[in-house]
Amino acid sequence: MSITHPQTYPHPDYEAAHQQTYERAPRHPITPIPLPPGVGQTDFDSAISEFLSIAGEESVFVKEGLSDYIDPYDVHEHDPSQRKLPSAAVCPESTDQLSSVLRVANKYKIPLWHFSRGKNLGYGGPAPRVNGSVALDLHRLDKIIEVNDEYHYAVVEPGVTFIQLYEYCVEHKKKVWPSTPSLGWGSVIGNTVDRGMGFGMNYAHHQCVAGIEVMLPDGDVVRTGQWGISSSPSAFLSKFTFGPSLEGLFFQSNLGVVTKMSLWLTPQPQAYMCCSFSMPLFTDLEVMVDVFGEMKRNGTVQSCVWFTSLIETLCIMGRREDYWTGEGPVPDWRLEELRQETGFGHWYARWGLYGPKRIVEAQFEEIKSVLARRAPTGTIAGNLYAHPGEDGRLDATMVPDQDGQMFVGIPSLWSLPLINWPISKEKKDGKAAHGDYAPIIPSNGKLLMEWMEVSKPICEANGVELMADFFMHERHVVLMNMFTWDQTDKTQKEKMERLYYGLYEEAKKRGYGMYRGHVNHMDLIAHLNDFNNHAYNRFVEKIKDAIDPNGILGPGKQGVWPNRFRHLRETQEKRFD
Repeated sequence: MSITHPQTYPHPDYEAAHQQTYERAPRHPITPIPLPPGVGQTDFDSAISEFLSIAGEESVFVKEGLSDYIDPYDVHEHDPSQRKLPSAAVCPESTDQLSSVLRVANKYKIPLWHFSRGKNLGYGGPAPRVNGSVALDLHRLDKIIEVNDEYHYAVVEPGVTFIQLYEYCVEHKKKVWPSTPSLGWGSVIGNTVDRGMGFGMNYAHHQCVAGIEVMLPDGDVVRTGQWGISSSPSAFLSKFTFGPSLEGLFFQSNLGVVTKMSLWLTPQPQAYMCCSFSMPLFTDLEVMVDVFGEMKRNGTVQSCVWFTSLIETLCIMGRREDYWTGEGPVPDWRLEELRQETGFGHWYARWGLYGPKRIVEAQFEEIKSVLARRAPTGTIAGNLYAHPGEDGRLDATMVPDQDGQMFVGIPSLWSLPLINWPISKEKKDGKAAHGDYAPIIPSNGKLLMEWMEVSKPICEANGVELMADFFMHERHVVLMNMFTWDQTDKTQKEKMERLYYGLYEEAKKRGYGMYRGHVNHMDLIAHLNDFNNHAYNRFVEKIKDAIDPNGILGPGKQGVWPNRFRHLRETQEKRFD
């Protein structure tokens, strides 16, 4: 067994960021290590011994070696009674090893918490829902099976990162642009099964999936859709299937481990235009949402439209103390001064246009015309990049950083500095952390404006600014209320918990569900599915009990509990005086 962790990323900057995030020598040591519920020491030791024989000494971690398997932003890290900790970790390198790990887990009834790269930061990272679970780390299953130029798709394993896929496409001169989220260190599969998003044409990753391969808790392997037909030429081309579609059962799921996935990519276009539109006032958000929502629905804008606020723009450029040295969050009057000093808008919408140059230019002219009529106080900008030949394809590296490399599929760590916003440069031992409350809201200007007006005082009462951005789909938005704090400050951590529950109460009043949920809040969010006495959860748990009778895989994930652990469900809402 190992108590030291090998290098996780081949890129020095990615590895440095990983180590800085996870702290190989955490302030709160990972002791005592909890045993899995209902598992005695003898059975646990036997299971670890068998994991070692399957994966090898360098692939099973205990004690200090578990520093990569905790929530690096845990608000309860100082409280052993609430902290989420694994008992061990195992890293299989093949599906054969994975199958053997599942066999051992079933034999000894060891709960496993599976993840691809553990970078679901702000939602618990790799920390388990059930204390004492064994972390099942899939990052060593990292093969790129195929990238297809003709039909523009990729087939990957769970450990493949966005930066790895991008570099593979460049090295092999593939005529595709993969979508990428704001941080390139995450898993393509991990992001997709958690319904993550990127920035380009195929930004809604889970909607770009055709066939997937899944290992069920008993080790059986299923392929979905046309991939269920041996040698089907449409395996990765069609979502159609004969009978019920199964892919959705394995998104945000503890019903199986996705071991391979196909993902549609964007054909490398002749031209790309980086577009932005800003408006000066906080209340201008209403008209912006309505105008862009209409253009999304009628097809004028086909890519992701990403909305950001003035605060987020400032966060990328510096820290709070660079703009405000008073107590508490930056006040409105100072924000207005900063807006006028910088020339920034209060709200920005950013998107890309892709395709033949003439079509891109025509789209932009139409968008300009619509905005001039509907939002005349705004400012639009568009920078065009095009291959000179009509049949040529634009090299994504021709697009500079400032014009949205994430919109052309070039991964980076560009948004990571944002979380340093509350940390004073003089406080050398400060540790940046962040969380999110992410409701799903109709794409309606009045409703989005109402949410900002409701959530802003809740944020400010807990010492942070309204730091909001959102991804606009055709009919809804996925909104991120982000909050950042100093992990070394116990008072700030307590305020972040109050903030989360304050936002939850307002979302619940309005019937807003969540895009994701932190491991500490999965039951709380799942409880919102209240129709017919929580029929959704009851149905999924019937499936869970049928295919995972020992309840070994991800118990409690997304509020789905196997019968064996159902007594651990938490639905009590916290109340603060």
